[in-house]
Amino acid sequence: MEQSSYRRRPPRQKLKMPLIGSLLGGDSNSTAKDPSVLSGKLTPLIIGAFVIIYGLDYWRNKNDTHRVFQGVDEIEEMAWEGKIVKKWANVIPPNSEVHYVLQVKEPKGEVKTIDLGNEKTGFGDLVMPKNTVIKKAGSFEVTLKRYFKNDTTITLKY
Repeated sequence: MEQSSYRRRPPRQKLKMPLIGSLLGGDSNSTAKDPSVLSGKLTPLIIGAFVIIYGLDYWRNKNDTHRVFQGVDEIEEMAWEGKIVKKWANVIPPNSEVHYVLQVKEPKGEVKTIDLGNEKTGFGDLVMPKNTVIKKAGSFEVTLKRYFKNDTTITLKY
C-alpha cells in the first residue's frame, strides 16, 4: 500500500483593502508587494495622527475642570451656590490692576474658577474663604453669607 503524497494547496493571496494596504498583517505569504506608498505607509500614519489629536482634544475638553470664567457676559450667565475654597489676586504690573480670582465649590462637588477682572465694587476684598456665596443666573446680585456678620447682598459692577 503506497501512500499518496499530500498535495499542499498554494497559499491564498491576502485581500487588500483600499487605502489601508497591508496594515493588518498576514503579508508574509504574499509575494507581490503593493508599490503605492500612499496605501502602505502614509495612510495609516495620517489616520493614527487624526485619532491621537482628536482623542486628546476630546479627553481634555471632557475632563476640563480648570476652566476660568471671566468677562461680564460669562459671569452674568453663571449661577453660584457654594463655598469659596480659594481666593487670590493677580496684580498686573503696568497699572497695578488687581484681578481677584475665586474658586467656588458647589454642593455637588463641582469647582468653578471665577476671574472678577475689572469689577468695581471691591467684591474681592469683602469675601474670604469658607464664606458662602449665592448668585442667580442673569443677575449681578450676589448674596454673601459670613459667619460673624449679617448676610449681605452685593451688586457687582463692571
